[in-house]
Amino acid sequence: MFIPRIYYPHPLKTGELITLDEATSHYLQHVLRLKNEESVILFNGDQGEYTAKFFMEKKKVIVNILSYQEVTRSSPLHIHLGQGLARGDRMDFVMQKSTELGVDSITPLFTKHCAVKLDEQRSSKRLQHWQNIAISAAEQSGRTNIPAISTPQTLTEWASLSFAGTSLIFDPQSTTRLKDLVPNTHIRIAVGPESGWDEHEVAFMEKQGFVICSLGPRILRTETAGITAISILQGLFGDL
Repeated sequence: MFIPRIYYPHPLKTGELITLDEATSHYLQHVLRLKNEESVILFNGDQGEYTAKFFMEKKKVIVNILSYQEVTRSSPLHIHLGQGLARGDRMDFVMQKSTELGVDSITPLFTKHCAVKLDEQRSSKRLQHWQNIAISAAEQSGRTNIPAISTPQTLTEWASLSFAGTSLIFDPQSTTRLKDLVPNTHIRIAVGPESGWDEHEVAFMEKQGFVICSLGPRILRTETAGITAISILQGLFGDL
């Protein structure tokens, strides 16, 4: 039976009555059309779920928290995705599917061939938009936490950060396959923008310790490459 899951980023405890915000109330009332005393599940990112009952009281939606289940569906892999900024729906797709596949964090990257330009105001709006997509994907997929989505930064800034794990970039010409890697639970993936990496960017990442791997002989689109890599890694070393 389908029970809606709602992300509620505040402390929760059994026996508590909570009044939900307007957007969540509208979703439960008018999109899902829940009736009084139907079940919902709340989670707040603390690796557990709370079963609750839904009630409508005048114009307010209230949930009564009945019980707590200590459950986690986090992957044993800690995957950090650096995604070259792509246009509109492509970036949204990456945020949604990588959340479903269990990534820990996502950093949008400004690169030499990046066609997306964001000033501070637009960057803030896009960040909130991407965070909302990740929240919806976590609610749908059963995750009990939300991936961290960082403010867009340059490839140089991101790749220069200290990272105690395996760092990867991809090239169809590489003879190294993901199955050839020595398993490491912390993995950093760099995916280029729609027009690909500049050769100087590749050289820079190699100096930072990134390993060039192949995802097969075909050239994958920017919104496909990262999702493919995450899926393979989860299948080889994670929980798929």
